Parts: sequence; C-alpha cells; structure tokens
Amino acid sequence: MRLIERQPEINLETLLAQFVPPPRFKGAAFDSFHPDPHFPSQNQAKEHLQHWVRDKPQGIFKKKLPEPGAIYLDGGFGVGKTHLLVAAFWEAPAPKAYLSFEELTYTVGLMGMTQAVECFAKLAYLFIDEFELDDPGNTQMVTNLLKQAMDKGLRVAATSNTQPEALGQGRFSAEQFRIQIQSLAERFLALTLEGPDYRHRDFVQMPEPLNAEELEALYHEETHPASLDSFAELFYLLRGLHPIRYRYLFDGLEVIYLKGLASLSDQNDALRLVHFVDKLYD
Repeated sequence: MRLIERQPEINLETLLAQFVPPPRFKGAAFDSFHPDPHFPSQNQAKEHLQHWVRDKPQGIFKKKLPEPGAIYLDGGFGVGKTHLLVAAFWEAPAPKAYLSFEELTYTVGLMGMTQAVECFAKLAYLFIDEFELDDPGNTQMVTNLLKQAMDKGLRVAATSNTQPEALGQGRFSAEQFRIQIQSLAERFLALTLEGPDYRHRDFVQMPEPLNAEELEALYHEETHPASLDSFAELFYLLRGLHPIRYRYLFDGLEVIYLKGLASLSDQNDALRLVHFVDKLYD
C-alpha cells in the first residue's frame, strides 16, 4: 500500500466533530505543567491563564466576563504554550472548540464567512494553536471572523511564535493588512513564556538509519497494515493536499515506512513534514 495513491476527502460534519485537542495532549493539565524555575514567566503565564479561564460573569444588571477577552501565549518552541492552551480548554466551560490556525482557515473557507461567524459566535471559548498570518487572504478572513465573533462574547486563547503586533511585519506590502493585524492584536493580552526547548537533545552519536534493502525487507515482513513510500514522492503528495487532510492519509494503517529520507532546504516543506509527523503522533 502507498500513501501517494490516497486522496482523502473531508466533510464539514466530520470536521466540526474534531475540534478538540489531539489525543497526545489528553493528559495536559495545569497541574501537570511544570514551569522551569529558571524562567518565572512560565509560571506567571500559567497562573494568569488559570484565572482567565475560571473567570465568572460580573455586573448587576448586565453580567459580562471581565477583560481581557483574549489571551495570547507567546514564546519559542518547546516552552509549554500548547500544553497550557490544552489545559485551559479542558477547564473552560462549554460550548468550546480547539483547533489549529490552519484548521480554522480551512473551516471558514468551507463554511463561508456568514455561517462561520454564526457557528463560532455560539461558543463561549475558542482555542487556536499556532496563530499565523502569512497569507493576506487568511489575514483578512480570520481578522473578520474573530472581530465579529468576539463582539458577540466569544473569548479566545491562542499560541504563536510571534508577538501579536509583529504578525505580518516584513511579509505584506499592503498597509491595510498591517492595520487589520494591529486592530486584532489590541484584543489580546500577550503572555510571554521564556526558556529553551525542553525537547532539545544532545546526541553523542546520531542513530544510524536503515538502508533501503533493510527497510524494504522489514516492510515485506510487516504483519500490521502498513504503507511504503519514498520521501520524494511523499512531498509530491503533501504539496497537493491541505494539511488538514493529512490525518486521513493514515486511515486503516498502523505503520508508515519511508525510504530515501533527505535534508530539506525549503521551509514550507519542513513545515509540511512537521505537520505530517504531528498527525502520525495523533
């Protein structure tokens, strides 16, 4: 069986039912988040987010949740942003949704703006992982969606690796997009998590890869449902699929074999591979 022979399809009903954290984060909680004592900002972000998600409506005549209406977790890779985002999701009252930025843009495109605003405005909380505004069309679409839904009471928490006011800097030539980004950033309280990537490993010696003959021999001996593809062919497939469809490539499979692994010089391909591996973890 080969992944490149698959063309997974997706429908809106299936998509909406999956707006929850990935399975690998089912144990993520505030109590299981262990801040690095060398970087106090990690614990400060945790405590602030805990209070925010546990806020109760205030006011006598017109009850309203206190500001800020949105929290933005900023920081480098591997400092715990997604862990905290998932922990907040588990504690937040329903109705709520958790999805990646790519999933959000895909869903809005599938629904259309009017239906998307109606859908997301019904939520109490929306959690967005890896908020990104590289594409001008996505910039305008998500800005419009969040503005309308937040005006109706939606509270938002998001992660990214870029400060909100810096999103899009150096990437767009049109002034209108910078204005839109800045107006959206004003709705967020930014909390920075400092520290190194906890997943960093210093290998004394990198593990030796299997050669092509060894890999194919293992594949032919495999007793579980499996696929075998070349690394180059895999990218031919991934470049033609929206990342939201990657997860459906693995339906019915338990093992993925890839031969010809090579270095990547294109950042977009590197991001595709990261997303592909993330979906394998799930």
